[in-house]
Amino acid sequence: MKRPHIRSPRALVAASAALGLALASAGTAEAAAREPGTRASLTQYALAPGLLKITGGRTPGNPSQVHGVLGMPEGKGPHPVVVVMHGAHHNCVTARKGDGVTQNPVKTTWPLVCAKPGKKEKGVGPDYLRQDAGLSHLVEALTRKGFVAVSIDVVSPEIWWGGETDPVKGYTDLVDAHLRLLSDLDKGVSHGLKVPDAKGRIDTSRVGLVGHSRGGGYVLSQKAAQRKGLFGVVAVEPAENAEKATHKVPVLNVRGACDEDTGPEAGLATMKGLAESGRTEVAADVLLAGTGHRMLNTNLAPTDKGGGNGGCKPTKVVNPAAARAQVAQLTAAFLDQALHRAGSYRLPAVKGLAPKGGNLRKGGPAVTFRAARQETYTDPHRIRETSSKERLLPAVPKGLKVDKVPDDGI
Repeated sequence: MKRPHIRSPRALVAASAALGLALASAGTAEAAAREPGTRASLTQYALAPGLLKITGGRTPGNPSQVHGVLGMPEGKGPHPVVVVMHGAHHNCVTARKGDGVTQNPVKTTWPLVCAKPGKKEKGVGPDYLRQDAGLSHLVEALTRKGFVAVSIDVVSPEIWWGGETDPVKGYTDLVDAHLRLLSDLDKGVSHGLKVPDAKGRIDTSRVGLVGHSRGGGYVLSQKAAQRKGLFGVVAVEPAENAEKATHKVPVLNVRGACDEDTGPEAGLATMKGLAESGRTEVAADVLLAGTGHRMLNTNLAPTDKGGGNGGCKPTKVVNPAAARAQVAQLTAAFLDQALHRAGSYRLPAVKGLAPKGGNLRKGGPAVTFRAARQETYTDPHRIRETSSKERLLPAVPKGLKVDKVPDDGI
């Protein structure tokens, strides 16, 4: 399904020991990813749903899940944080063909938004899709570089169930909530979650932002640029807001040559404007051959029926796992070098993706590429889970009426 640009304020392989990844005991289904010199533990967490306050809407707020996929690196730390945000994708598994959802998504139940188990509702399936888990490969790659990384559920501000007119505010509120959680975990306050080895190891004073699709549009926004402690930003195939990026930190924009949603030029004009503004020394733009939009989130069907994507014939579309690896490795390497204020950037180039581009800022640090092996990532279904009934957001009022199909374009 093609989603329009937003103009008002998107075949994982199992971890292999031979390639440096290892799974912890199958009994606990906890994944521990490895490569030389690093170790990453991954945890899927869920807290009680809550309400995002709305400014000028029809109701007191939008209901939101508080889900995340957290990656903790090895080492004493404290480690800087990177927050990853998905886009405006499907929320519920439906029975319709061609709804863009993969055959085996990571899902849960949330009857408030999706249909109740055993009940049929027009166009709304019974299972809520955890799109945050669909970007767990980004979390894992970042964790290998020494970041505490978290992919968060950001569905509510995209849906406007209660009439929210500013999704940028919704994204900001959710990022703030998850950062509060990480700050509490660092202090030893678990909120009922079982997250190992977090106390004293998380530095929320240094924050990087990564977004795909609508999430990419958010991280390019002026509001995101104002975040205290921000050290770097990566926008992946962004669905942009109608405003100029005002970042002072290094920014990378990643485009897919076969992007069937936001298009192969997504974010390019914004990056050119940022480069010309002179606000940041690094306004980098990279185009990846054969890369589509949905294939970067493992909860979504990676290609169109027949294997094509965005006008690209099947023979021109790359393996989705390779595309995900390329984006994850680019993201992690770029933010690592941004954090350390590199004088020049050397980014990984996975075979077959042929990344092209560089720093659009004249006179800024050079951005070049080096050949790199394709890394593999943990199957998101194998990541350990922990949940709690505690909440970070105000409770959802009983009897709140929710329009379960507010916009067929979402």
